[in-house]
Amino acid sequence: MKFGKTFESHLTTEWRQQYMKYSELNEMIRRAVVNAPDAKVTRDLRHIREKDYVASSEVISYYQNFESRFFEVCHQELSRVMDFYAQKLAEAHRKLEAIRAQLILELGPARGTTARHLGLACSEFYLSLIMLQNFWSLNYTAFRKICKKYDKYIRSERGASWFRYNVVEPELSKDELLAMIVEVERLYTTHLTNGDRAKAMAKLRVPPLRRSSPPAQVFLAGVLLGLFVVSAIMVIISFYYLIVFKEVETLMPFGRLYRGLFCWVLCCFYLAINVYVWQNVGINHVLIFNVDLRRHMPATSFLEVAGGMGYLCALTMLLFLHHNEFGVDDPYPFPLVCLLLPLAILINPVRIMNYSARVWMLRCLGRVLTAPFFHVRFADFWLADQMNSLSLCLVDSYHLIRFYFRYYTNSDSSFEFEPDCAAPVIRCLPAGFRLAQCMRRYWDSSDRPISYPLNAVKYATSIAAVICSTIVMESNDNYVSMFDNPWIWSYLIISLISTVYSTTWDLVWDFGLFQVWKGEHFLLRENLIYRKWFYYLVIVANILIRCFWMLEVYLIYNEILLPYNCKTIATLCEITRRFLWNFLRLENEHLFNCGSFRATRDIFLTPLNLNAEESSERRDSSPINVRKKEF
Repeated sequence: MKFGKTFESHLTTEWRQQYMKYSELNEMIRRAVVNAPDAKVTRDLRHIREKDYVASSEVISYYQNFESRFFEVCHQELSRVMDFYAQKLAEAHRKLEAIRAQLILELGPARGTTARHLGLACSEFYLSLIMLQNFWSLNYTAFRKICKKYDKYIRSERGASWFRYNVVEPELSKDELLAMIVEVERLYTTHLTNGDRAKAMAKLRVPPLRRSSPPAQVFLAGVLLGLFVVSAIMVIISFYYLIVFKEVETLMPFGRLYRGLFCWVLCCFYLAINVYVWQNVGINHVLIFNVDLRRHMPATSFLEVAGGMGYLCALTMLLFLHHNEFGVDDPYPFPLVCLLLPLAILINPVRIMNYSARVWMLRCLGRVLTAPFFHVRFADFWLADQMNSLSLCLVDSYHLIRFYFRYYTNSDSSFEFEPDCAAPVIRCLPAGFRLAQCMRRYWDSSDRPISYPLNAVKYATSIAAVICSTIVMESNDNYVSMFDNPWIWSYLIISLISTVYSTTWDLVWDFGLFQVWKGEHFLLRENLIYRKWFYYLVIVANILIRCFWMLEVYLIYNEILLPYNCKTIATLCEITRRFLWNFLRLENEHLFNCGSFRATRDIFLTPLNLNAEESSERRDSSPINVRKKEF
């Protein structure tokens, strides 16, 4: 692999603008060679003959001017790199002193929560030192390579001389960084592992910053994906086969029991694609979600989970549809297996099957369910936003549990899947959690920004739309036409307000778009990670899916589709909208981290100061901060 590609793949994306611009300097050398005044005249200035004096003078002047410009740019690049390195080194010195004082004064012989917290702070600080070491080593190699390339193509020795006097000889601060790395290892070994260096290094170990998935993991993910695809095709063929032979008694409950399970599987596959794209475009989702870099799940692990759930769901579907061929009299336990087995794996306390990721998910879910009582982090409100798009899946899961309760108690209403009073409450819960999170963030913030209450209004309108929709459905039987019902107008007005408000919030605040109103990035922003067409696609798709409820009303009023089928299509569209939303929302967050040069987690050594953490994390709702989310 050429060094240019290696350089791009190994740099810390949050510090991208502080690295030397290797590709630009390389392009300068290439253009200088291509645009030379006379290619027939040698560029080796040491072997110019007298008869070529005129032509050689022109070449000499050309390359002298280029040399002056080139090394002026090199000096600027080196100055920026060294200034950033010195700044980070000074920050590291302050953090090291704070960690040393905390370990000596507060820990002592004590253990438990204090030791775990300080251990986490040490490991994250150690990671930041390794990243800073990587920053220096990568830039050092880049300057050496570019100077070597200069000498090769310009046929000079000036590059080696410049590198030796400007980069090699002043290299003094590297020893300070190595000394700090050794000191952190010593402190961790002495105070947190009782002198066990092997245990300390196992905790401090930093994985390769750009590691690939193990081949065995890729193979397993591919096998599960293949099994799912084949099983899904067989399910589709079997379903249409049963329709042809009019076995309605088997198909009637099939869609009701499996709609929510299918949506969960689709969501898992979408998330695997999200993670894969984030990794490939350089969006540091591990940092954004506050996950330990040493134990995070790669995209192949997400594909394993999605493929496994998908295969389980498709397999139980086949067993349900063909239970007679398998000699099974009662097919209804099969969907229950598909629901309970993933749940059992999620709460399994044994340290297998991505244990750290499962614990992280359960903790985030716990903070979402108790939103007003805990400080809100990015992962918490991100998860609550996903739940908003999966509200109908939650209702279907409730209907599934209600069905089995009635079925195994021999109730006459077992196969009645009509919504009850719990359904609208469940639909309102995700929006209620987000509303509580917004108010909690407002309460924790020191300057009380108006953006948090404004964000809460968005979820309040969603709750109001659900309430009006429920009233309309319950009272429609009293009127000849849907539009004779006076509540329908309240529903339409509130839904329209919620749609306009939510769409505006998505595009302006969550995505950070509509910052440029002319030129190449029209309606977008200056810094883009994806291709331009993708942003316009997301804008159009977000608006259309947000307005799908209007088409839904039209289809139901004209009896083109049943309400159940409309809700199914709406749910699939909403999950797809959230899938696209994740790309731009994480990108916007990543740009903020790049603008703040934040490449590691913030681990507080003193008791958590909510105002301080809030100011460091407030990046999702304020229009002022959105405008500053730039490299």
